[in-house]
Amino acid sequence: MPNRRRLRLESPARRPTINDVARIAKVSKKTVSRVINDSPLVQAETRRKIKAVIAELGFAPNPQARSLASRRTFLVGMIFDDPLGQTATELLQGALDALRGTGFELLVRAGDHRGTKFLSEMRCFVEGQRPFAVLLAPALSKDARLAELLRMLGVPFSAIDGRPLRDSARAATAKLIG
Repeated sequence: MPNRRRLRLESPARRPTINDVARIAKVSKKTVSRVINDSPLVQAETRRKIKAVIAELGFAPNPQARSLASRRTFLVGMIFDDPLGQTATELLQGALDALRGTGFELLVRAGDHRGTKFLSEMRCFVEGQRPFAVLLAPALSKDARLAELLRMLGVPFSAIDGRPLRDSARAATAKLIG
């Protein structure tokens, strides 16, 4: 186990970075990244040492930095027709259950699919936020125009359908990130 003296940050007022972890563990930043991303290319002892440093420092990867480095976001979008009420709560709970511990975050967007600007709004949302994938809530899961837009933009999507809604949302989310 690393000793406490060695685990001090150069500036205790800031959050620990991947560079801090690498410096303290005496490994490269790439090796730390491999451990964070569960790569099999790291020896067990090195993995254990890095995980101990990560835990001691309370390091958490910066999602924006991960997105830049990997050229992808760790966002899963969920598009609702009506994001209020019990249906939305169940869908959100299911998606969040599936995302817990994966490094992905949920991004929610509402839109009225009957409106004239719906597709242009959804295009702006997807192009602006660049989600890894999109979940379509039940009312939108049957909108062929939205499905075609997502295909055209190259964004994987899954329709949430079935009951109970929480289980269906969990399954659809797990399928997308799996």
